[in-house]
Amino acid sequence: MGVSRQVRQSRVETAFKEACGDYIREHVRVVAVQGTTLVVACAHPTIAHQLQMESVRMLEVVNQGLDAKPLTRIRFVSEA
Repeated sequence: MGVSRQVRQSRVETAFKEACGDYIREHVRVVAVQGTTLVVACAHPTIAHQLQMESVRMLEVVNQGLDAKPLTRIRFVSEA
């Protein structure tokens, strides 16, 4: 992974944690940034469902801190 990709992923992780709020933050983690897709692991399907309903707001918050191509989608995976 190049330095610029590492910096971008770090910025995304920080912004995503801020957007999640205290309770949900403990149950999710950014797995990867794949192009314009943010891949997030969730500890429970209910949390993924809640975040999916809030995905537009979440992406707005995350994209505010990016100076590159904005993220347009969140893909949720199970935390195994």
